[in-house]
Amino acid sequence: MKISETAFVFIILFFVSCTGRKESELEAREKKLILQEKEFSAKEEDYKNLLRLRDSLQLAVLTKKENTDSIKRFWPDSLTGSWNGKLVCRESACGTYVIGDQRTEKWIFSNDSIGPIIKVMDNNKLKRIYRAEYNDGLAKLNIYLPDSTAAGNNKITALLDNFSKKVIKGTQSLSGQNGCLVKFSVELSPSPKK
Repeated sequence: MKISETAFVFIILFFVSCTGRKESELEAREKKLILQEKEFSAKEEDYKNLLRLRDSLQLAVLTKKENTDSIKRFWPDSLTGSWNGKLVCRESACGTYVIGDQRTEKWIFSNDSIGPIIKVMDNNKLKRIYRAEYNDGLAKLNIYLPDSTAAGNNKITALLDNFSKKVIKGTQSLSGQNGCLVKFSVELSPSPKK
């Protein structure tokens, strides 16, 4: 009987050890499966984010194309070169400028790697540089290099809205501190070729 009891105990221990090993294997497989599900979920979220990014980039490209199709990237050949400028003060809310004041400047239309620019010269010295957005007979100019003669916080913009081969007309505005606002009429004529 002792052999059968001993054999019975071995059989029970054998089944218990097999059952314990199988449970630990099942737990390990379950943990591995949970980890794989988390990794898959993270990859799926990354994929969705990439799709959203792609869609937003496509929309941005389409929007930019629509906005820039009409804006010329360079001045046409007929405008590049030097123009003699006559500016007359038409409106002044500043003590330093009087209506009727006149200025003469040389405006040089050129292109650089970014787009159209205008260099404004006074007595052969660079006074300011404008960055331009040119669109079918309308040029919006924003200051790129500040006016060397203007006070520190002045904002200078210009709008050229009348283009022909012989003359370009528009307005230049200067706004500064304490509500200072000055508007000049601008008339440009081609400089004689040397």
